[in-house]
Amino acid sequence: MARKVNFIPEINGSKDTWKLNVRIIGLWRVDRSSAPSLEMIFMDQKGDKIQAVVKNYQISQWESRLEEGSSYIAENFDVVLNEGLYRGSNHPFKLIFQKGTIMTLKELCEIPSYVYNLIAFEDTLNGVVATDVLVDVIGEFIDIELTQPESTPKKVVFFMRDQMGDTLICTLWGQFAAQLLKFEENHKSGPIVVILTLAKIRDAKGCFNVKYI
Repeated sequence: MARKVNFIPEINGSKDTWKLNVRIIGLWRVDRSSAPSLEMIFMDQKGDKIQAVVKNYQISQWESRLEEGSSYIAENFDVVLNEGLYRGSNHPFKLIFQKGTIMTLKELCEIPSYVYNLIAFEDTLNGVVATDVLVDVIGEFIDIELTQPESTPKKVVFFMRDQMGDTLICTLWGQFAAQLLKFEENHKSGPIVVILTLAKIRDAKGCFNVKYI
């Protein structure tokens, strides 16, 4: 008998034999000197999200087999409390790849490419939004405060404004900084709307600063 497919909100620490239909909507490598890892965000067809982690000793096994934007039938993970300096989602648990984890690549059209959970600038500036959870934010690009296109990694700091006139200071690094600089250079005549996904909030000069991790 085929195993039941679970939805992300059902996941808890009672077992490790969960089976999920998910899309990887974010995937990045964390190069800590002591313990590098692959970190990703799974999303199911209802738009619910959970963080998943490949630890350093399994990176070589999984790095070439996982692709951001692709969908998978995901099975068998260690389930641990979602703790730490930042959390990829507000789910109380996160998933750790283990020896028996299975990721079967399959096109699952019922899972959207992304479901945004946009935060309000006002809530961010007032400290209402939790600063240890990655967030989505949208606003109008205003101006660049600082750019370091030759640095490693590249860096750009810019201002973004919402419809109410509230402003955030935003920092992008690496490929994201390069993408914004190139787009801004080629679109001088009209407004630019920016959507940041899976961004981290932190204090900066009396307000909050949204940046990619």
